Amino acid sequence: MSSTRDELRHVMLGSLFTPEVPLGSTRDILITCHVSATRKGKLHGSPECRTLRSAASANQIDVPFGEAVARLCPSCRWPLPTDSLILPLGAAVSEVDSLAIWLDRESKDEEDLKAGRDAAIALAAGEYPPRATESGDEEEKDDDEAGRDEEWERYDRARNFRSRRHEHWRRLHSYLTRSNEAVSEYPFLAPWADGLQRRLATVLDEERRAFAALVKPIRLLEAAAVRILPEPKFSPNPGFAGLGAEAEKTFRRAWYEWSRRAIWSWRRLEDQDFSVYTVVNDAFGRRRKGKPEAHAAFRRITADWIRQAREEAGRPISTPWQLMAVEAPPPRQDPPQRAETRPPHLVGSSGHRHLPGGLQSEGRHHSAARSPPRRRATARMRLRQHAGPAPCS
Repeated sequence: MSSTRDELRHVMLGSLFTPEVPLGSTRDILITCHVSATRKGKLHGSPECRTLRSAASANQIDVPFGEAVARLCPSCRWPLPTDSLILPLGAAVSEVDSLAIWLDRESKDEEDLKAGRDAAIALAAGEYPPRATESGDEEEKDDDEAGRDEEWERYDRARNFRSRRHEHWRRLHSYLTRSNEAVSEYPFLAPWADGLQRRLATVLDEERRAFAALVKPIRLLEAAAVRILPEPKFSPNPGFAGLGAEAEKTFRRAWYEWSRRAIWSWRRLEDQDFSVYTVVNDAFGRRRKGKPEAHAAFRRITADWIRQAREEAGRPISTPWQLMAVEAPPPRQDPPQRAETRPPHLVGSSGHRHLPGGLQSEGRHHSAARSPPRRRATARMRLRQHAGPAPCS
Protein backbone atom coordinates (compact mmCIF):
# COMPACT_ATOMS: atom_id res chain seq x y z
CA MET A 1 0.00 0.00 0.00
CA SER A 2 1.54 3.33 -1.10
CA SER A 3 2.16 5.97 1.53
CA THR A 4 0.32 9.26 1.46
CA ARG A 5 3.68 10.88 2.21
CA ASP A 6 4.21 10.92 -1.55
CA GLU A 7 1.01 12.94 -2.07
CA LEU A 8 1.09 16.64 -1.29
CA ARG A 9 -1.42 19.42 -0.75
CA HIS A 10 -0.34 23.04 -1.00
CA VAL A 11 -1.82 25.14 1.80
CA MET A 12 -1.56 28.86 2.59
CA LEU A 13 -0.63 28.34 6.23
CA GLY A 14 0.23 32.00 6.80
CA SER A 15 -3.27 33.21 5.96
CA LEU A 16 -4.96 30.43 7.94
CA PHE A 17 -2.99 30.27 11.18
CA THR A 18 -2.18 33.23 13.42
CA PRO A 19 -0.29 33.28 16.72
CA GLU A 20 -3.63 33.46 18.58
CA VAL A 21 -4.79 30.08 17.24
CA PRO A 22 -4.02 27.13 19.60
CA LEU A 23 -2.11 24.40 17.78
CA GLY A 24 -2.28 21.46 20.16
CA SER A 25 0.13 18.64 19.30
CA THR A 26 0.74 20.03 15.80
CA ARG A 27 3.03 22.71 17.25
CA ASP A 28 5.90 20.17 17.30
CA ILE A 29 5.50 19.11 13.65
CA LEU A 30 8.45 20.21 11.52
CA ILE A 31 7.62 22.17 8.37
CA THR A 32 10.08 23.02 5.63
CA CYS A 33 10.58 26.76 5.17
CA HIS A 34 12.73 29.04 3.05
CA VAL A 35 14.30 32.12 4.60
CA SER A 36 16.84 34.77 3.68
CA ALA A 37 20.50 34.14 4.52
CA THR A 38 20.19 36.35 7.59
CA ARG A 39 17.42 34.04 8.85
CA LYS A 40 15.35 37.10 9.72
CA GLY A 41 11.98 38.16 8.39
CA LYS A 42 9.20 35.96 7.06
CA LEU A 43 9.37 32.22 6.54
CA HIS A 44 8.28 31.13 3.05
CA GLY A 45 6.81 27.98 1.61
CA SER A 46 8.68 28.30 -1.68
CA PRO A 47 12.00 29.82 -2.74
CA GLU A 48 10.09 31.35 -5.67
CA CYS A 49 8.11 33.75 -3.46
CA ARG A 50 8.46 37.29 -4.83
CA THR A 51 9.41 38.64 -1.40
CA LEU A 52 12.20 36.11 -1.03
CA ARG A 53 13.55 36.58 -4.56
CA SER A 54 14.78 40.06 -3.66
CA ALA A 55 17.16 38.56 -1.08
CA ALA A 56 20.79 37.91 -2.08
CA SER A 57 20.47 34.23 -1.09
CA ALA A 58 18.02 31.92 0.67
CA ASN A 59 18.31 28.92 2.96
CA GLN A 60 16.00 25.94 3.49
CA ILE A 61 15.32 25.06 7.11
CA ASP A 62 12.98 22.80 9.08
CA VAL A 63 11.12 24.64 11.85
CA PRO A 64 8.57 23.41 14.43
CA PHE A 65 5.16 24.62 13.38
CA GLY A 66 4.55 26.35 16.72
CA GLU A 67 7.74 28.43 16.35
CA ALA A 68 7.10 29.24 12.69
CA VAL A 69 3.47 30.32 12.84
CA ALA A 70 4.17 33.93 13.85
CA ARG A 71 6.55 34.40 10.87
CA LEU A 72 4.68 32.58 8.10
CA CYS A 73 4.37 34.46 4.81
CA PRO A 74 0.63 35.05 4.14
CA SER A 75 1.10 34.63 0.37
CA CYS A 76 3.02 31.35 0.26
CA ARG A 77 1.72 27.80 -0.02
CA TRP A 78 3.38 25.00 1.92
CA PRO A 79 3.47 21.48 0.44
CA LEU A 80 2.10 19.17 3.14
CA PRO A 81 1.55 15.38 2.99
CA THR A 82 -2.12 14.50 2.78
CA ASP A 83 -1.86 12.64 6.10
CA SER A 84 -0.39 15.66 7.91
CA LEU A 85 -2.23 16.47 11.14
CA ILE A 86 -2.02 20.15 10.23
CA LEU A 87 -4.56 19.71 7.41
CA PRO A 88 -7.63 18.65 9.45
CA LEU A 89 -6.74 21.20 12.13
CA GLY A 90 -6.59 23.85 9.41
CA ALA A 91 -10.05 22.85 8.20
CA ALA A 92 -11.41 23.21 11.75
CA VAL A 93 -9.73 26.60 12.18
CA SER A 94 -11.25 27.73 8.88
CA GLU A 95 -14.75 26.76 10.06
CA VAL A 96 -14.38 28.93 13.16
CA ASP A 97 -12.58 31.79 11.45
CA SER A 98 -15.32 32.03 8.81
CA LEU A 99 -17.71 33.31 11.50
CA ALA A 100 -15.95 36.67 11.32
CA ILE A 101 -17.36 37.18 7.81
CA TRP A 102 -20.84 37.61 9.29
CA LEU A 103 -19.69 39.71 12.23
CA ASP A 104 -17.75 42.33 10.29
CA ARG A 105 -20.58 43.21 7.91
CA GLU A 106 -22.01 46.70 7.77
CA SER A 107 -25.16 47.29 9.77
CA LYS A 108 -28.48 47.46 7.95
CA ASP A 109 -29.20 50.82 6.33
CA GLU A 110 -32.42 52.78 6.72
CA GLU A 111 -33.85 51.32 3.49
CA ASP A 112 -33.51 47.75 4.81
CA LEU A 113 -35.06 48.71 8.14
CA LYS A 114 -37.96 50.40 6.35
CA ALA A 115 -38.50 47.31 4.16
CA GLY A 116 -38.56 45.13 7.26
CA ARG A 117 -41.12 47.31 9.01
CA ASP A 118 -43.37 47.41 5.94
CA ALA A 119 -43.12 43.63 5.49
CA ALA A 120 -44.09 43.05 9.12
CA ILE A 121 -47.12 45.35 8.79
CA ALA A 122 -48.27 43.73 5.54
CA LEU A 123 -47.80 40.12 6.65
CA ALA A 124 -49.51 40.76 9.97
CA ALA A 125 -52.72 41.19 7.95
CA GLY A 126 -52.18 38.07 5.82
CA GLU A 127 -50.20 36.56 2.98
CA TYR A 128 -52.10 38.45 0.29
CA PRO A 129 -53.95 41.78 0.02
CA PRO A 130 -57.50 41.76 1.41
CA ARG A 131 -60.26 41.46 -1.16
CA ALA A 132 -61.50 44.82 -2.44
CA THR A 133 -65.19 45.67 -2.70
CA GLU A 134 -66.54 46.13 -6.22
CA SER A 135 -67.34 49.67 -7.38
CA GLY A 136 -69.92 50.53 -10.04
CA ASP A 137 -68.12 53.61 -11.37
CA GLU A 138 -65.70 52.83 -14.27
CA GLU A 139 -63.18 55.52 -13.27
CA GLU A 140 -63.17 54.27 -9.70
CA LYS A 141 -62.71 50.72 -10.99
CA ASP A 142 -59.57 51.79 -12.89
CA ASP A 143 -58.21 53.52 -9.79
CA ASP A 144 -59.04 50.50 -7.65
CA GLU A 145 -57.32 48.17 -10.11
CA ALA A 146 -54.15 50.30 -10.07
CA GLY A 147 -54.26 50.35 -6.28
CA ARG A 148 -54.69 46.58 -6.12
CA ASP A 149 -51.67 46.10 -8.41
CA GLU A 150 -49.58 48.19 -6.04
CA GLU A 151 -50.84 46.19 -3.08
CA TRP A 152 -49.99 42.89 -4.76
CA GLU A 153 -46.47 44.16 -5.44
CA ARG A 154 -46.19 45.24 -1.82
CA TYR A 155 -47.17 41.80 -0.53
CA ASP A 156 -44.84 40.13 -3.03
CA ARG A 157 -41.99 42.23 -1.67
CA ALA A 158 -42.99 41.36 1.88
CA ARG A 159 -43.02 37.60 1.21
CA ASN A 160 -39.69 37.79 -0.63
CA PHE A 161 -38.22 39.80 2.25
CA ARG A 162 -39.36 37.12 4.69
CA SER A 163 -37.87 34.34 2.56
CA ARG A 164 -34.53 36.14 2.42
CA ARG A 165 -34.63 36.61 6.18
CA HIS A 166 -35.25 32.91 6.66
CA GLU A 167 -32.46 31.89 4.28
CA HIS A 168 -29.99 34.25 5.95
CA TRP A 169 -30.92 33.04 9.41
CA ARG A 170 -30.52 29.40 8.42
CA ARG A 171 -27.19 30.18 6.73
CA LEU A 172 -25.86 31.72 9.95
CA HIS A 173 -27.22 28.71 11.83
CA SER A 174 -25.22 26.33 9.60
CA TYR A 175 -22.01 28.35 10.08
CA LEU A 176 -22.34 28.23 13.87
CA THR A 177 -23.19 24.53 13.80
CA ARG A 178 -20.11 23.70 11.73
CA SER A 179 -17.90 25.74 14.04
CA ASN A 180 -19.35 23.81 17.01
CA GLU A 181 -18.45 20.54 15.29
CA ALA A 182 -14.91 21.81 14.65
CA VAL A 183 -14.43 22.73 18.32
CA SER A 184 -15.87 19.39 19.44
CA GLU A 185 -13.14 17.64 17.45
CA TYR A 186 -10.41 19.97 18.71
CA PRO A 187 -11.40 21.09 22.24
CA PHE A 188 -8.20 23.11 22.66
CA LEU A 189 -9.64 25.57 20.09
CA ALA A 190 -12.51 26.45 22.48
CA PRO A 191 -10.88 29.43 24.27
CA TRP A 192 -9.97 31.00 20.90
CA ALA A 193 -13.34 30.22 19.29
CA ASP A 194 -15.49 31.25 22.26
CA GLY A 195 -15.57 34.98 21.51
CA LEU A 196 -16.53 34.54 17.85
CA GLN A 197 -19.17 31.96 18.67
CA ARG A 198 -20.74 34.08 21.40
CA ARG A 199 -20.96 37.08 19.08
CA LEU A 200 -22.47 35.06 16.25
CA ALA A 201 -24.95 33.42 18.65
CA THR A 202 -26.14 36.92 19.58
CA VAL A 203 -26.49 37.92 15.92
CA LEU A 204 -28.25 34.63 15.21
CA ASP A 205 -30.83 35.21 17.92
CA GLU A 206 -31.46 38.72 16.58
CA GLU A 207 -32.04 37.26 13.12
CA ARG A 208 -34.37 34.61 14.56
CA ARG A 209 -36.46 37.24 16.29
CA ALA A 210 -36.54 39.39 13.14
CA PHE A 211 -37.78 36.43 11.11
CA ALA A 212 -40.30 35.39 13.77
CA ALA A 213 -41.78 38.90 13.63
CA LEU A 214 -42.75 38.17 10.01
CA VAL A 215 -44.58 34.94 10.85
CA LYS A 216 -48.07 34.70 12.35
CA PRO A 217 -48.01 32.34 15.37
CA ILE A 218 -51.42 30.90 14.42
CA ARG A 219 -49.91 29.59 11.17
CA LEU A 220 -47.29 27.68 13.13
CA LEU A 221 -49.93 26.29 15.44
CA GLU A 222 -52.08 25.13 12.51
CA ALA A 223 -49.07 23.51 10.86
CA ALA A 224 -48.23 21.69 14.09
CA ALA A 225 -51.86 20.51 14.24
CA VAL A 226 -51.56 18.93 10.77
CA ARG A 227 -48.85 16.62 12.10
CA ILE A 228 -51.14 15.04 14.69
CA LEU A 229 -54.11 14.59 12.38
CA PRO A 230 -54.84 10.90 11.76
CA GLU A 231 -54.10 9.75 8.24
CA PRO A 232 -57.43 10.00 6.37
CA LYS A 233 -59.05 6.80 5.17
CA PHE A 234 -59.95 6.45 1.53
CA SER A 235 -63.58 6.05 0.63
CA PRO A 236 -65.13 5.88 -2.86
CA ASN A 237 -66.31 9.21 -4.26
CA PRO A 238 -68.28 9.88 -7.46
CA GLY A 239 -65.73 12.58 -8.29
CA PHE A 240 -63.00 9.90 -8.46
CA ALA A 241 -64.64 8.05 -11.37
CA GLY A 242 -62.14 9.42 -13.89
CA LEU A 243 -59.22 8.06 -11.87
CA GLY A 244 -60.45 4.48 -11.97
CA ALA A 245 -58.14 2.06 -10.17
CA GLU A 246 -55.71 4.89 -9.45
CA ALA A 247 -58.17 6.69 -7.15
CA GLU A 248 -56.91 5.37 -3.82
CA LYS A 249 -53.26 5.77 -4.79
CA THR A 250 -53.92 9.37 -5.88
CA PHE A 251 -55.79 10.06 -2.64
CA ARG A 252 -52.93 8.81 -0.49
CA ARG A 253 -50.33 10.71 -2.50
CA ALA A 254 -52.39 13.90 -2.30
CA TRP A 255 -52.53 13.61 1.49
CA TYR A 256 -48.80 12.92 1.69
CA GLU A 257 -47.85 15.92 -0.47
CA TRP A 258 -50.30 18.31 1.16
CA SER A 259 -49.52 17.35 4.77
CA ARG A 260 -45.74 17.30 4.19
CA ARG A 261 -45.77 20.84 2.83
CA ALA A 262 -48.27 22.10 5.40
CA ILE A 263 -46.26 20.74 8.34
CA TRP A 264 -43.10 22.61 7.38
CA SER A 265 -44.73 25.85 6.24
CA TRP A 266 -45.45 29.13 7.98
CA ARG A 267 -48.06 30.13 5.39
CA ARG A 268 -51.81 29.55 5.28
CA LEU A 269 -52.93 25.96 4.91
CA GLU A 270 -54.87 27.00 1.80
CA ASP A 271 -51.58 27.92 0.13
CA GLN A 272 -50.68 24.23 -0.03
CA ASP A 273 -53.68 23.38 -2.24
CA PHE A 274 -51.57 23.53 -5.38
CA SER A 275 -49.67 20.40 -4.28
CA VAL A 276 -52.95 18.47 -4.39
CA TYR A 277 -53.86 20.00 -7.76
CA THR A 278 -50.49 18.82 -9.13
CA VAL A 279 -51.00 15.26 -7.84
CA VAL A 280 -54.40 15.01 -9.53
CA ASN A 281 -53.03 16.53 -12.74
CA ASP A 282 -50.21 14.00 -12.85
CA ALA A 283 -52.62 11.12 -12.23
CA PHE A 284 -54.74 12.07 -15.24
CA GLY A 285 -51.88 12.84 -17.57
CA ARG A 286 -53.37 13.78 -20.96
CA ARG A 287 -56.77 12.35 -20.15
CA ARG A 288 -59.54 14.91 -19.72
CA LYS A 289 -62.62 12.86 -18.94
CA GLY A 290 -63.53 13.17 -15.28
CA LYS A 291 -60.68 15.60 -14.55
CA PRO A 292 -62.80 18.64 -13.53
CA GLU A 293 -64.90 16.45 -11.27
CA ALA A 294 -61.79 15.00 -9.62
CA HIS A 295 -60.32 18.46 -9.00
CA ALA A 296 -63.62 19.58 -7.44
CA ALA A 297 -63.76 16.49 -5.22
CA PHE A 298 -60.18 16.99 -4.00
CA ARG A 299 -60.84 20.67 -3.30
CA ARG A 300 -63.64 19.61 -0.96
CA ILE A 301 -61.43 16.97 0.65
CA THR A 302 -58.58 19.43 1.17
CA ALA A 303 -60.98 21.95 2.68
CA ASP A 304 -62.05 19.26 5.15
CA TRP A 305 -58.40 18.56 6.09
CA ILE A 306 -57.90 22.27 6.71
CA ARG A 307 -61.05 22.41 8.83
CA GLN A 308 -59.85 19.49 10.97
CA ALA A 309 -56.42 21.07 11.46
CA ARG A 310 -57.94 24.37 12.55
CA GLU A 311 -60.31 22.66 14.93
CA GLU A 312 -57.35 20.86 16.48
CA ALA A 313 -55.35 24.10 16.67
CA GLY A 314 -58.25 25.92 18.29
CA ARG A 315 -58.94 23.27 20.88
CA PRO A 316 -58.48 24.58 24.45
CA ILE A 317 -55.29 23.27 26.00
CA SER A 318 -55.33 22.22 29.61
CA THR A 319 -51.94 20.51 29.52
CA PRO A 320 -49.42 22.65 31.46
CA TRP A 321 -46.12 23.74 30.02
CA GLN A 322 -43.40 21.17 30.53
CA LEU A 323 -39.73 22.05 30.70
CA MET A 324 -37.66 19.84 28.40
CA ALA A 325 -33.87 19.59 28.19
CA VAL A 326 -32.09 18.47 25.03
CA GLU A 327 -28.85 16.80 26.02
CA ALA A 328 -25.92 16.47 23.63
CA PRO A 329 -23.28 14.42 25.46
CA PRO A 330 -19.71 15.57 24.75
CA PRO A 331 -18.08 13.35 22.13
CA ARG A 332 -15.09 11.17 22.84
CA GLN A 333 -12.11 13.17 21.62
CA ASP A 334 -9.71 11.35 19.36
CA PRO A 335 -8.29 13.89 16.91
CA PRO A 336 -7.65 14.05 14.08
CA GLN A 337 -10.27 11.43 13.32
CA ARG A 338 -13.90 12.46 13.69
CA ALA A 339 -15.04 11.66 17.19
CA GLU A 340 -17.95 9.29 17.65
CA THR A 341 -21.03 10.83 19.19
CA ARG A 342 -24.16 9.42 20.70
CA PRO A 343 -27.44 10.74 19.35
CA PRO A 344 -28.92 13.50 21.48
CA HIS A 345 -31.89 12.57 23.64
CA LEU A 346 -34.62 14.52 25.32
CA VAL A 347 -35.02 14.61 29.07
CA GLY A 348 -38.21 15.79 30.73
CA SER A 349 -38.36 17.84 33.90
CA SER A 350 -39.01 14.63 35.80
CA GLY A 351 -35.86 13.07 34.37
CA HIS A 352 -37.52 10.55 32.03
CA ARG A 353 -35.73 10.12 28.73
CA HIS A 354 -38.80 10.26 26.54
CA LEU A 355 -41.53 12.66 25.58
CA PRO A 356 -45.12 11.88 26.56
CA GLY A 357 -48.01 12.24 24.19
CA GLY A 358 -46.09 12.73 20.96
CA LEU A 359 -44.15 15.78 22.15
CA GLN A 360 -41.04 14.56 20.41
CA SER A 361 -42.53 15.00 16.95
CA GLU A 362 -44.04 18.35 17.77
CA GLY A 363 -40.80 19.62 19.19
CA ARG A 364 -39.21 19.34 15.76
CA HIS A 365 -41.55 21.90 14.23
CA HIS A 366 -40.77 25.34 12.94
CA SER A 367 -37.28 26.25 13.96
CA ALA A 368 -38.37 29.92 13.95
CA ALA A 369 -39.69 29.19 17.42
CA ARG A 370 -36.44 27.71 18.68
CA SER A 371 -33.32 29.36 19.99
CA PRO A 372 -30.02 29.23 18.08
CA PRO A 373 -27.77 26.20 18.54
CA ARG A 374 -26.29 26.16 22.01
CA ARG A 375 -22.55 26.03 22.38
CA ARG A 376 -22.93 24.03 25.57
CA ALA A 377 -24.08 20.48 26.09
CA THR A 378 -27.69 21.19 27.10
CA ALA A 379 -30.50 23.33 25.68
CA ARG A 380 -33.92 23.90 27.24
CA MET A 381 -37.34 24.54 25.73
CA ARG A 382 -40.92 24.69 26.94
CA LEU A 383 -43.47 22.50 25.21
CA ARG A 384 -47.17 21.78 25.42
CA GLN A 385 -48.67 18.51 24.35
CA HIS A 386 -50.00 18.71 20.76
CA ALA A 387 -49.22 22.41 20.51
CA GLY A 388 -45.79 22.55 18.93
CA PRO A 389 -43.04 24.73 20.35
CA ALA A 390 -43.42 27.80 22.50
CA PRO A 391 -44.52 30.92 20.64
CA CYS A 392 -41.83 33.05 19.07
CA SER A 393 -40.59 35.83 21.30
